[in-house]
Amino acid sequence: MDDIAKSDTHLLKKPLSFAELIGNGAQFEVDTSDINNDFHEDLAFDDNDDVENSEVDNETLESPWTKSFDELRQLMTPISEHIFKRITREGIKEQGMVPEKARVALRYSAYWEGEGAPFDSSMLRGTKFEFETGCNIVLEGLEAAVRSMHPYEQAEFIISYKLLFHELGCPPRIKPRADGLFKIEVINFTLIGDQQSLESIAPEDRCKFSIVYPKARDMHLHGKDCVKRGSYHSGITAFENAISSLNYCRLADEKDEQQQRELLITLNTNLMVCYNKLNKPQRACIAMKALRHLTQNQPSCKALFQEGRALVALGEYKRARLVFVQAQAKQPNNKEISDEIIKVDERVSKYKKSEREMWSRALSVQQQEETKESNLDVGNTLREQQFKRDFQSLLEEFEKSSLQSIPLSRKMYTDEEFDVLRLLAVQRHLKLSLSPLDVDQLTLAKLQIK
Repeated sequence: MDDIAKSDTHLLKKPLSFAELIGNGAQFEVDTSDINNDFHEDLAFDDNDDVENSEVDNETLESPWTKSFDELRQLMTPISEHIFKRITREGIKEQGMVPEKARVALRYSAYWEGEGAPFDSSMLRGTKFEFETGCNIVLEGLEAAVRSMHPYEQAEFIISYKLLFHELGCPPRIKPRADGLFKIEVINFTLIGDQQSLESIAPEDRCKFSIVYPKARDMHLHGKDCVKRGSYHSGITAFENAISSLNYCRLADEKDEQQQRELLITLNTNLMVCYNKLNKPQRACIAMKALRHLTQNQPSCKALFQEGRALVALGEYKRARLVFVQAQAKQPNNKEISDEIIKVDERVSKYKKSEREMWSRALSVQQQEETKESNLDVGNTLREQQFKRDFQSLLEEFEKSSLQSIPLSRKMYTDEEFDVLRLLAVQRHLKLSLSPLDVDQLTLAKLQIK
């Protein structure tokens, strides 16, 4: 131990497991400044997980028991030879206890016997702690304690040193042969599936729905976990592999067909979320086509919302607004949908304004150029014909545009030019009118067909 205490401190070049720590002992420092344990958004509208409270008072960190651990064990229930437990807040039992192959988020504080301040606490770091069960990446005793809990549950545990840091410890912070008191709150957990699940299927079984379906569900869970951690490319790969495997299966009856359809709907919807996150709206729209087929053109509100976002990214504002309105019909009180509709309306309004200004400038510039030319040679027949052709070209473009009217200035035209413009407008069934309030203000408009 003296040799360990005197050894130099180095930055870790590879991860250090607790198994290595317990086996040989080591002195190390952990930099948590760049660690962010917050879950990424779920596969719904941008729902956020609970927000951490960065301020932790001393009362929250104070040990719940500073007397002898032997006395506290009398108030607890043994869950194994080396772990005693006391529940301080019941959890949600309907969701079950934390299983193996799950990503669990928790808050905890750990204390030595007789001491009021924690030797370790996730709350001191201002974050919740997250780890994957079944991977031997945390202390054995801590994982065993967490595996006995339900979501939302709070409990206190006395854990033997045999499941913590064993005989050696890691002085001076980690005492040798020291039992620990852990105060733990399980925030939530999510199943994470297995990314190798589909690869484990034998080639001759890949068309058997009864074998493929549970593996595809496992792959779906893996994809969701990837998305929660911001790994959208990995999530897409998982979802696409699951979709491909399901489409390859032979279905035995209507039950198989129903299960296949429901999972395919979920997978394609999640794909849309990922594609939008990666700014691939065309692929999101392709996934929506599959969803419309699977749902007989009755997609969910979530799918419509994602389609609307994809269409906005493609500049298809009218279609996007229609889709958002359809989503709003399914969830009238969803503020996020309402906000998207407002954003689309603002974009369309801005686009139309820009288009009007563009046409007004184009006609004004053209008229200015023609005026200069006609002043040089008013009687030139070729220039008059060119003037007419240019106006005809501009009027044709106006007819093709989505605008119903554009403003013009009467001052920009001579009487002769105004007559030509008015005549061409009449020939093309357009209306050129003067403002009753301002004689210099012209309006070129399309006639409304009744």
